[in-house]
Amino acid sequence: MAGKRHVLLADDNKLVVKVTSSILEQAGHKVDVAWDGLEAAVKAFSLMPDLLILDIEMPKIKGYQVCRLLKEDPLTSWLPIIMLTGREHQSDMFWGIKTGADAYITKGFRPEHLLEKVEELLSKEGEYREQKELSRKRRRKDITDAYIIDKITDLLDRKLFETTILNDFASLSGSMQDFTETLASVFENLDRIFDYLAGGLFLLEEKELYLYVNRSISSDLLDETAEETLRTATGYAWSGEDSSLVERTVIKEGAVEEREEESRPELAFVHIPLTSHNKVIGVLLVAGPATPAFRRDAPSILNLVRNELTMIVDNARLYEEAKRMAITDGLTRIYNHRFFQELFEKEYKRAVRYNTTFSLIMMDIDFFKRLNDTHGHLYGDEILREMAALVRGCLRTMDVLARYGGEEFAILLPETDLEDAVLTAERIRMAVSNHDFPLSRGKRVTVTVSQGVTSFPAPDIKERSDIVAKADAALYEAKEAGRNCVRFRA
Repeated sequence: MAGKRHVLLADDNKLVVKVTSSILEQAGHKVDVAWDGLEAAVKAFSLMPDLLILDIEMPKIKGYQVCRLLKEDPLTSWLPIIMLTGREHQSDMFWGIKTGADAYITKGFRPEHLLEKVEELLSKEGEYREQKELSRKRRRKDITDAYIIDKITDLLDRKLFETTILNDFASLSGSMQDFTETLASVFENLDRIFDYLAGGLFLLEEKELYLYVNRSISSDLLDETAEETLRTATGYAWSGEDSSLVERTVIKEGAVEEREEESRPELAFVHIPLTSHNKVIGVLLVAGPATPAFRRDAPSILNLVRNELTMIVDNARLYEEAKRMAITDGLTRIYNHRFFQELFEKEYKRAVRYNTTFSLIMMDIDFFKRLNDTHGHLYGDEILREMAALVRGCLRTMDVLARYGGEEFAILLPETDLEDAVLTAERIRMAVSNHDFPLSRGKRVTVTVSQGVTSFPAPDIKERSDIVAKADAALYEAKEAGRNCVRFRA
């Protein structure tokens, strides 16, 4: 037995009160009675009983609201509550437990069942004794009905506020935007709730850091936000040793100013880990002014929407990955043939409409079949992957590199005339020729490429297929000339 305790019984049914009080008193407990929900809340705050038995259907305030109020308030959150009701529907039990009740008993109970549940809950007093004793020291005995109504109104307002925020973030989880657009929407939503300067999201597996600039900020303060995000991530299974390899993306980069801070403002940082399937996938951090408002609001809001943020980030990653897989070659991780044709078509139409220039390079790895036959297809795959990375390093960000088929690559060079395109092709040829490709069976393997170049517009080009035909013809000439060279068709 947990000993004799003070029990508050709240029920408007006189027979139930008489029977239940008798059972409890015979077991040695002291019983106080409340005849409606409002009185139950007032007495719970003023008397601080050891346990509350609470009916659901009561005048003035229902038991559900009383239970939620008491469980949400730090003074009474420890108070064990048994919901006692004549309802037996599963949904009623669900709501009783959802509002924070510790147990649910239907009327018509056996006396020993009630006493067993009472003793079970009271036996756990050791888990909250310190909190209980502190609450009793701080309790007020002049609690009024108006005070309780104000607290319930505040609670309802806060729950409505929280529900609105959760709904706003939940709507983002199904949005079909690219990753940076989704992340920008997340940080914009946070800006509507509390004031902050910048935010960071670090994805552990991808080693990608996204920084969002919410207010005009100096590059120094943005760097401080980036460093703090990475430092925080080291507490979540990220080694931090390869921070130089972290890819950094700044969203709203135009708000970053290169200026000297006359008086460097103190920043406060708040973060949450994003956990999916019991694994931390990322760390989200916000940097704000070191004010009481920021320190109060930012942690509570981020923790409130933590699950939604994890879902949003996870869904955006999956969407981005699915989109990437649809347009890239699985082996080389560059654009595939189908997507290249889409981009080629757009560039061709743009050039026709606005009278702009672009060039096309068709590139082939020399003697690739012989390389496969001699060293094996796995080694051939390794050469293709390294070739893609090497060529990409020779190009501008606006240029388009794709695996055209087998060992053949296509390179689209917007705003580039034939002369510059030939120079680009020659730069690629030399880079490949001078590159140390992986050894095969301990021996160095020499790899070279042949390239055919053409440009648009040209007098003899009537449609897009003519451009490919001219580049292919130039590529054939390069092979006929002995390979490892560049040829062009004007």
